[in-house]
Parts: sequence; C-alpha cells; structure tokens
Amino acid sequence: MRLILLFLLVVATLGAALIPYKIQPPGYLEESTGRLQILDTKIVRFDAIEGEAFFGISALAYDDKTKRLYMLSDRGRLFAFTLAVTDDKIVLLKPLWAKRLRDHNGHKFFIKKSDSEGMALIRQNGRPKLLVSFEHFPRIRVYDPDAEVLSAGSGDLTRLPSELRKRFNYRSRNKMLESVAYSRKFGTLTAPEKPLKTEKRTENALYNAQGKICTFHEAPDYALTELAALRNDKVLALMRKVTLTPTLEIGVKLCMIDLEKRKQGRCRTETLFSAESRDGWKLDNFEGLTHLHNDLWLMISDDNGNFFQKTLLVLFRLR
Repeated sequence: MRLILLFLLVVATLGAALIPYKIQPPGYLEESTGRLQILDTKIVRFDAIEGEAFFGISALAYDDKTKRLYMLSDRGRLFAFTLAVTDDKIVLLKPLWAKRLRDHNGHKFFIKKSDSEGMALIRQNGRPKLLVSFEHFPRIRVYDPDAEVLSAGSGDLTRLPSELRKRFNYRSRNKMLESVAYSRKFGTLTAPEKPLKTEKRTENALYNAQGKICTFHEAPDYALTELAALRNDKVLALMRKVTLTPTLEIGVKLCMIDLEKRKQGRCRTETLFSAESRDGWKLDNFEGLTHLHNDLWLMISDDNGNFFQKTLLVLFRLR
C-alpha cells in the first residue's frame, strides 16, 4: 500500500505545473542578500503546451496591462501564460498558447537560426511588442505577441552597430546576444554574453543602435544573460556562471548599471545580489528576467532540456 501511495505521489508531482522549491541555503537571512528579497520559488513543469515542447526557457516578459507572462525558449518557441501573484507567492501559471517564431516570410526557423535568447516588452501606439535577441546569427527582431507571424520592426528598434553585426567579433557563436532591453532615452539596448574579442575579458559593453554606450566590469567566469531597463537611465543586468571543474558550481549576480554616470567610458555598476552554490544555494542556469509591478520581479532558469536541471521561476522584491 505504501508503494502504491508513493507511486501516486510521484505521478502527481510529475504532472504538476508549479512545484514549491527553496533555493536559499540553510540559515538564510534576507539582510545578507543586499537589496534583493527572495519571496517564492517554483519549479515550472509542462511536458508540452499546444504540441510545443516546454524546455530551455531563456527569457521572460510581462505585460502588466493584460497580466500576461511570456516565456521564450532558445528553440524559438513563445509561450503565453496568465500569471497570478498573491501575498508575495506565485499561485497561478495558466498556459494560454504556444507559438513558433517565424521569419518575415512566415517560415519557421531552422535550428541554427532559432537560438532566441533575450526578450523585452515594449509598446508602440498602445500595442505590446516583443523585442527578441538571437545568438549564432546575431540580430534583434520585433514580434507581435498576439500574431502567428513576426513583424519586421523598423528603424533603431532592430538596428545593430557594425561591431555586433559581424559574427567573427564574438568569442564564440554561443556568446552572442543573450540580452535585450529598451530605454526611452537610449533605445534598444543589448550586449554580448561575453566581451567581444576587442574588449578585455573583464569588461563587457552595452550597446544601442549608434554603438557602444559604455563598458562595465565583469568577472571572467560570469556571463551576461539578460538586461532589464529601469527608470533614471539605469539597467538591471542578470549575470550567471557555470563551472564544471573540479566540481559543478553555479553563481548568480544581479547588477545595476547606471548609463548616465560614466567615467573614462565605464558605467558605474553596483552589485545588488550575489549567490553561489558552494555557499549552499540551490541554483540553476538563470537566464531570464522581467519586472512585474512596483518592486516585484521574476527570474527564470534554462534547464537546457536536461533531466538533471530545473526550470526555476523565482519571485523577488528589489528594495
């Protein structure tokens, strides 16, 4: 009887969409993590949504007007959900639909061109649009989140400076445009995952359509996985490291970059949050970041389609 109950429990857990999880180490104190307060963590698990496999989530975007949360996989799948947060807890994540990103001719991307990594929601004439950045073939495109087919966008929204258009400038095809954000003053913002070959390994750079805005310090073992624009011309940067030798270690940082406060071409940068698995944190490959409302934020991890990894959705408050 006990084995039967255990089997039913396992089956129920595997079929669940949201499973409670705790990434904080034993003895975790909120005041020890600076300006970030972790409120809730859920494992997100779906086998498929409308026939599209749910894995490899690399970006988030939230529309506060429609209460719709978008998740983007690195295989060009866009998922939409109804999200509900009550008493600082994620209580509902209901799938609405799943769609494939397409090119300007309405064709699905081949795998090599479908490496969609970054996403940001903007509004044009009151309508929501999604900016999406890509690796392998570095580019930024604009999507209508309610349409089957991608819209091309125009002007500076998708334009890249020359140094970001050339694939040989990047350190590898998997170190390209993981991030994208939008600033009213600076326009579309992006950055390579790792510094370009022309930059120091310890200094990455932020770009807009006109070129480099500034550099900022980056630990050599960390990579920039997402950007989110804040008020007052500041940007929140999600940084992640994964090392496999001698043991698996994962680290996560959230840094605030001030685009206006620059000295000798470098932006002032403040680390708001830093955590490493060697200190007891149960971390994963965090790549996505979005603002909900007021001081609430979400970040998500990419499970890489790996049974041993998890899609972790973390609700936090930025104080």
